[in-house]
Amino acid sequence: MQKVRDALEHSKKKNAFAPKSPIGSAETTEASEHEPPLSNRLIPVRAIAKRGSKSTGGKVDIYPSMLVRKRDRSESEDEWYAALARFGKKSRLSGSKRGAIDHFSRDARFRMLKKLGSIGRDDPPFMVTLTYRSGSVTFEQAKKDLKNWRKRMDREFGIRHEETEEWVNKAGFHKLRKRYKYEGTWAGSWRFEVTTGRGTRAKSATPHFHILVWCDEWHGMDLNDLDYTLSKMWCEVTKDGGEDRMQFGCRVDQSQGDQTRIKNYMLGHHGKKTDQEACGSGKHWGIFNADKLRIEEPKESHTLSPLQRHRLDRILAKVIARRKVGAEVVEMDLSDCNYIHTVLNTYQIRRLLQHIQLT
Repeated sequence: MQKVRDALEHSKKKNAFAPKSPIGSAETTEASEHEPPLSNRLIPVRAIAKRGSKSTGGKVDIYPSMLVRKRDRSESEDEWYAALARFGKKSRLSGSKRGAIDHFSRDARFRMLKKLGSIGRDDPPFMVTLTYRSGSVTFEQAKKDLKNWRKRMDREFGIRHEETEEWVNKAGFHKLRKRYKYEGTWAGSWRFEVTTGRGTRAKSATPHFHILVWCDEWHGMDLNDLDYTLSKMWCEVTKDGGEDRMQFGCRVDQSQGDQTRIKNYMLGHHGKKTDQEACGSGKHWGIFNADKLRIEEPKESHTLSPLQRHRLDRILAKVIARRKVGAEVVEMDLSDCNYIHTVLNTYQIRRLLQHIQLT
């Protein structure tokens, strides 16, 4: 019996290292018919599909401070996307975790650009700047103060809703109590930055916030009274009062119609504010009460023919190339881009539409 067992183990080891059948043989043909194609086989197919996309039309959406060009897909490109959805790599699955945010990345800047540009409100926003004493607060505490400031804003400039709920006290009796919830009538977009340590009094990189606020109630208020109200609110949130904090802790400025410049300032769009990025602080930007901003509700939309889209792409390529600071002006081929987001004011958008004969 022992000899039989040894013979069986020897045959198993021998079969484990036996050479497999070559690819294309009769043994592997049946199995390969049911296997998905390799991902690198899809790469040249996509390149061929994008060649035909240059002759397709598209659509252009107009926002108060942004132009968004969307491209129609060709038939060959639709086939490629269908193959990618069937055999290609899947997107991030539920089991994976997102890494820690350690800097203001290019993708995050682009997402902020799209979000700010797709705001459909026409009324000019207010710029609110919230600051701290030099070296007096950590990044984590600053984020908590921003959260509390948002709650105070909802109470001051919002609608109070009264709710009644049942609860059980320590003695076991059921009672009813009233709770109040506040719905903010304002909306805003915030950006988190640091003030670099300069001068003899600067101790470390101190955080500060820039917030664009849209509020109908503020347009009817005196700017000095509004500044006093917000300064007092910020001093109570940070628990740091005094005449100097009332004067310099909070600043309110009102924009004058054109939202392009003030949004570019928020973005640090031209690269002049990269030294003020708060590295290792989590999210660098966010939105308050997004439902009040009418996001992705364009003022008007137009359908583009292939010739009109080609003309528009050439102009946008020149605009984008000239906005690059410290780099050689090189025009890009944007004809195969699915979307193009460009920050422009109303006058520039009208000139573009007239040039491509849409108005």
